Parts: sequence; C-alpha cells; structure tokens
Amino acid sequence: MPTALAENRSPAFVPLALSTLVFVLSGAFVLVAALSSPAAQGTGLNVAQWLCSIGSLIGFVAALACVLTDRRGVPVRPWACILAALVLIFGLGVAWSLLQTPLMQSLAQRSGAQTLGAWAAGLGALKVVAVNLVALPLAWWLGGRGALPVVWTSRQRRAIGALVALSLGAGVALLVQTAAAAFTALGEGEQRAGMSVVGLAVGAVHGLTALIAPVRRGSGALPALWSSLLTPALIVLASLPAMLGGEHWELAARVIAVALALLLAPVASWLLVRWLHGRSTRA
Repeated sequence: MPTALAENRSPAFVPLALSTLVFVLSGAFVLVAALSSPAAQGTGLNVAQWLCSIGSLIGFVAALACVLTDRRGVPVRPWACILAALVLIFGLGVAWSLLQTPLMQSLAQRSGAQTLGAWAAGLGALKVVAVNLVALPLAWWLGGRGALPVVWTSRQRRAIGALVALSLGAGVALLVQTAAAAFTALGEGEQRAGMSVVGLAVGAVHGLTALIAPVRRGSGALPALWSSLLTPALIVLASLPAMLGGEHWELAARVIAVALALLLAPVASWLLVRWLHGRSTRA
C-alpha cells in the first residue's frame, strides 16, 4: 500500500519540493554568511544579483528533475530522493568550490575585475550543470523507479513551465550580460546592479508568458529551458539596428528599441519554442 500511494503521488511534487528546498537552504546559507562576515556587511547583499544567480540553479534543478521523472517515473520513496538530492547538490557544490578556489586566485592575479567576473559566472554555470547531472540521477536511483508513463496535468505544466522560464530566464540573462561585460565598458557597482535588474525583468516576462500560454504536453520544463537559452540571442538580434544605426538613431529611440527588445524577445522565444514543441509532439 505505501508503494502504491507513493507511485500515485503527483509527478510535480518532487521537482517543485526539491526546487523550493534548494532555494530556501541557499538563501539561508547566503544570509548567514552575510551576517557573519564584516566584509559582506560593509558591501551589502545584492538581492537582485543573488536572485538571478540562484535562478540558474533552481531552473536547472526543476528541469532536470522533470526529465528524470518522465524517464524513470515518480520516485517510490520521494522524500528519500529529495534528501539525497539535497545532500549531493550541496556536498558536491562545496567540493567544486574548494577545487575552484586556487584557479580563481590565479586568475585574480592576471585578470581585471570584469574578466574575473566573467570567469566566475561561466564556472558557476558549469558547476550548476555538472553537479546536478551527477547528483539528481543518483538521487532518483536511491528514490526507486516509479510507474511509467507519467501524466502531467495542465496545472502542473503551467506551474513548472513558469518556474523554469522565470528562473532560467533571469539566470541566463545575467550570465550573458556578465560575459559581455568582460569585452565592453560595463562595470561594477550601479551598472552591475542594473544588469541584475534587467535579468529579473527578462525572467519575469518569460515566466509570465509561460504561465499564460503553457505547452499542451509534457511537463513544460524542457521548452522553458530551450526558450531561456534562445531569449538572449533574440534580444541581441532585435537590438542590433539600434546599436549599429549610428547617427540615424537618437538616444531616446535607442533606449526605447532596446526596452522593447527586452520585453518582446522572451515572449517571442517562448511562443516559438512552444509552437515547435507542439509540432514535434504531434509528429
């Protein structure tokens, strides 16, 4: 009977519960570190930047958890799976950080602040992908293989698609801006905070679009992931005329064009990926 009840559990339970716990525990660790470090208290905690950075982790965890649920079923022991995933994610994350520290110290001696920030952002994204590709399959194995196929309801697709679109949309947007800052005049301080706000805005529009127009099949996680990766490319393409227009574009016109690109690119990206996903599932 307990096994049957576990197999009948909502397929969205483990991905959503795991994402929520990762968010809460990460926030608690950062808050404790900020309160216990005098240096962190002096510089202040950039909430917008942290939300964008943690968004990459939350979104990828939710997306990969949904993929594993589709392939291996809802874990027979869901809480064992969740606890194992948390231990592995944070344990492997700490090990990665310890191994990465000498590399970052070496780069700090040879590179400027902008280049170092780009390296840190890139290695952070690689850490999210590598750690979770190891941790989550092991956690699903410990949780036990469930019944297949998994059926997602419309409400679950809407919630998961919006969560992944919001989280990854913000995280990828900040990652691209941070990488671009190494080759442009973008700097630290207020400009850095501005990039975080832009990332949150892109993620919010992306998540709201996924919430209003969810996919019709599956969990909605993978379309949100692909759409998050496509969105920065569409933003750049839409902004090129204003950036390369020279004297033909006034400053106000350029600002309006870039703002429209930031608002419309996430919408266009999601609708395009949603349409392609619908065609692939029908085929």
